[in-house]
Amino acid sequence: MMQKRTALLLCSLAISTGASGDELIMKNGSQLVGTLIRVEADQVVFATPFAGELTIKQENIEHIVASDPVNLMMADGTIYRDKKIVSNETDGQVIVMADGEAPLTYGIAELALVNPDPWKLGDGYDWFGDVSGALEMERGNSDTDEWDYKGSSTWRSLEDRYVIGGEGELDKSNGDKTTDNWKIKSKYDRFFVEQPEDYYGVKLRFEYDKFQDLDLRTILGPHIGRQFFDAPLFSLRAEVGPVWVDEQFNEAEDNDYPGALWEVDVTSDIFGFGTSLYVIHDGILNFDDTDELVLNATVGLKMPLILGFETAIEAKFEYDGGAVEDVDDMDETYKLRIGYAW
Repeated sequence: MMQKRTALLLCSLAISTGASGDELIMKNGSQLVGTLIRVEADQVVFATPFAGELTIKQENIEHIVASDPVNLMMADGTIYRDKKIVSNETDGQVIVMADGEAPLTYGIAELALVNPDPWKLGDGYDWFGDVSGALEMERGNSDTDEWDYKGSSTWRSLEDRYVIGGEGELDKSNGDKTTDNWKIKSKYDRFFVEQPEDYYGVKLRFEYDKFQDLDLRTILGPHIGRQFFDAPLFSLRAEVGPVWVDEQFNEAEDNDYPGALWEVDVTSDIFGFGTSLYVIHDGILNFDDTDELVLNATVGLKMPLILGFETAIEAKFEYDGGAVEDVDDMDETYKLRIGYAW
């Protein structure tokens, strides 16, 4: 369905030589004049003098008039720079040309993106990420402070991806710590040329939890992964690979073992209005003792606020089958988060 909307919209993309700027003609009859930034699978990014950069669903747009040359990405990955779409045919053909060149004719199904982000053209990296926190303070019969923080940063190119992130929690009651833990995650991915939805890489993690008697858990190993689906309505990514785990405890005996680590990441904009429903799960299997299984799952709903700020309702579940004696093997946390994304 999204490919069909893209094809229909690209079919209506034409050059108006007398126009003073690009135009969006909406299905309700209204007209926007400004600059076409890019056309993606289900949305158009358009800049206007009065409202800045707007992101508009393709389903609300009748057609686009573009006065300047555009960069085109074809469905087969071929890139054409500084081309003009000079004609639209009723039989599903688009005529593309550049100054001093003979015109070329393509089927609209062959066009994937107009003015894609530079990294999709092989130019540098796309940098994006988010930071968020949750703070709760209680004063009265008891003085309680609860501070939760989380953040991640990703650098993505056509060939590879770097990811680093972390999270932690620090709680105090009447001046005494009741929770003190943190995690740092990093990884590197390399994408296959012929199948860019598939990749391989290596990950390194560090974990600390004072009240689980965990002084430091180090996790290192390679992985393979696949982006099974990558659309706003449903995105699914999964990774799996062998790891070596080294655990240092304050009281219990230190431990190390070979194991397997997997990750599953699901997101969806099914509720609309810029919201994002997400489920993040990972687990570690100890090959020496399968009872010492580590499982983590986070379920949340993220909602935009303004100027890149957002809020999220989140539930986190953490199970540690290898927890030391007198320590619960299951933790449940529910949070209302405030953060910023770029």
